[in-house]
Amino acid sequence: MKNFISTLFFIVFCTSYIFSQDTRLTFTAVDNDGNFVQLDSIRAEKYFSVVNTPWWAEMLRYPDTVIVIPATSVQDFSAKADFDVVANENPFVGKTSVEVNMPAESAVNVTLAGVDGRVVADFSKNLHEGGNLIEVSAKDAKPYILTVGCKFGTKSVKLLNTESNTANSLVYAGSYDYIPQSKLTANENLSIGDTLRLTAYVDIDGFRYRLNKEHIINGSADIVFSFADIRNYEKFTDERDGNTYRYVQIGSQTWMAENLRYLPSVNGNPSVNYSNNQPRYYVYNYAGENIEEAKNHLCEFAGYYEGVNCYRQFGVYYNGPATIGACPSGWHLPTDAEWTQLEIYLQNNGYNSNGTNDTDEDRETNNFTAKALASACGWDMNDNSFAVGNNPEENNSTGFGGYPCGASLSSGEINLYGAYWWTDTDADVGAYYRSISEGSYMVYRTNAPYRSAMNVRCVRD
Repeated sequence: MKNFISTLFFIVFCTSYIFSQDTRLTFTAVDNDGNFVQLDSIRAEKYFSVVNTPWWAEMLRYPDTVIVIPATSVQDFSAKADFDVVANENPFVGKTSVEVNMPAESAVNVTLAGVDGRVVADFSKNLHEGGNLIEVSAKDAKPYILTVGCKFGTKSVKLLNTESNTANSLVYAGSYDYIPQSKLTANENLSIGDTLRLTAYVDIDGFRYRLNKEHIINGSADIVFSFADIRNYEKFTDERDGNTYRYVQIGSQTWMAENLRYLPSVNGNPSVNYSNNQPRYYVYNYAGENIEEAKNHLCEFAGYYEGVNCYRQFGVYYNGPATIGACPSGWHLPTDAEWTQLEIYLQNNGYNSNGTNDTDEDRETNNFTAKALASACGWDMNDNSFAVGNNPEENNSTGFGGYPCGASLSSGEINLYGAYWWTDTDADVGAYYRSISEGSYMVYRTNAPYRSAMNVRCVRD
């Protein structure tokens, strides 16, 4: 009977333990080569399933890039201690490690005990301010309680060893720099099974990268944002104004991998100062006519891009006449035929997002090339199959980096939806241009009046 009660207690303890673990969502970012990139912030949103409004939303700012969803029952016996104790692997097989994160140096006493209260290992030591690592070995396959006591309080965590080991021991394994990274979230807001819409931001050299993804909470997870746009590019400098541009080889062509920023003058608002026959240059969200002010203007009322440099982020917007001679020496505005050459190369060489390979010279058939040219960052999410906004982290396989900068297609305000680039080829009305949007899988070819304002990508002579 005693064995039955012990077995029953073990089962109940293990079951309650497994279902009482805090859920930790840890967010990190890497560049195109898998190297660590510091996140600026993360916006996490939980939406109603039928109404497109957030039920819960939180902005996490570096270094607080962890969400902790407290368990239904309390894991820590003493929750008011002013320090943190975290088991890295739990349940574990024979050995695990425990992080003790101290607000200041302190003498501590650490004990490992069975659920019957019998201490099987212990040690006392001065722990450093910051992170301290303790290796825990447990002899028997059963639950244990690890307790850390110091001047900041006492904290205990439950540990579950699932396989027999040789001995019980606690070994101090060293210290490390620690920055608190906990964002506590109440149970009624988030729980297992919820879907989060996540938006990650990275700021590098005055440029803001934004990446979206969805995550279904099914337990603790390390969620990695892969910023395919952050990579090592070849670069050149425009001698006219000192602007440096990234560029990329695609087939036999060499393209600029960012929008042109040549700005000999600036003409305020495109809805007021527009022309079909005189050059016009615009910077998003800037209504004046001072070049230096325009180059240093910070975006206002621009949503995700509030406070960033509009000139650096989006490039310059040109009307048709302003594109003449705009590209640096050795580069030129691509013709409609050169854009077509680019699209056909992508279709025929494995860049179609639907996985197909075309064999003809017709850009109109089997054109699933938008994702290959679109940046991984900045796009709103979209459920259309093979579209730019569908799993945008898979975009930009070419390195072209087409960012959603928008355009003014007649004489209206510049919007930030889609990406639009002039060609050097006249049409019945104005000139041809190319565009992509978050809901498209193909590159669009159409024409617009010369007074329209859109971006320029140059191709090497």
